[in-house]
Amino acid sequence: MAPNLLRTSSSLYMAQASSGEPVQIVSTKEDIQTSYQPYQKAAKRPVKRKGRTYEWEIVWRNVLIFLLLHSIFLYASYLLITGKVMLKTLLFNVLFASFCAFGVTAGAHRLWAHRTYKAKLPFRIVLMIWHTAALQNDIHEWCRDHRVHHKFTDTDADPHNASRGFFFSHIGWLMLKKHKDVIAKGKTIDMSDLEADPVVMWQKKYYVGLVTVLTFLLPAHVPWYFWGENYLIAWYATIFRYTLSLNFTWLVNSAAHIWGTKPYDA
Repeated sequence: MAPNLLRTSSSLYMAQASSGEPVQIVSTKEDIQTSYQPYQKAAKRPVKRKGRTYEWEIVWRNVLIFLLLHSIFLYASYLLITGKVMLKTLLFNVLFASFCAFGVTAGAHRLWAHRTYKAKLPFRIVLMIWHTAALQNDIHEWCRDHRVHHKFTDTDADPHNASRGFFFSHIGWLMLKKHKDVIAKGKTIDMSDLEADPVVMWQKKYYVGLVTVLTFLLPAHVPWYFWGENYLIAWYATIFRYTLSLNFTWLVNSAAHIWGTKPYDA
């Protein structure tokens, strides 16, 4: 319990009486002000806030990529509002985004990160494909960061530490090099279960090529090839879908942690 710096005169009297010390009666206004002076000074002393304990190192490549993605997202929103995107293209991207979300939530999150259920090889392959299409890092890295996040929630070891503010926990953490505590604690996480899964390790090995095809080339070419969508608009729709999906995922790290409730212990 915090000390009561502004004790009343009666509490001071009782404290002195119980200790056996002579009791000094404060009778004048000046004496009262003098008696309270040290407590008043202590109470008014400004609290020094702890500053950053390390220097930020911006990853400019990521900053530029996110600026480009969100710029295209805004233009694609204009195309969508003005009716320049075919309805089939819109529905296709909604369906594609839903499968990607399933790959992240049912796959990387519930199956591989938390081991809440078991899945046979064919289903693990399906989950891996849709998780890859979501482009949110490979399963191994995604699960390592998520396990660190749960073990060290809202500390410097949390990759998207919500105590550092909304912007950082939403997207800022991806624009900076990882805090040294994130790296150090990440090395302590047991990943042997994922490293024993050939599906996870295969995805990690071929990740760059897989995301190029599954995240961008395939969903951009399907509308153009099958129902004659304008080629550039098909690409804009793909970027729109991907950027919107990212922000929905990031809201779990930012808004849910800052304003959400936690009726249980992590």
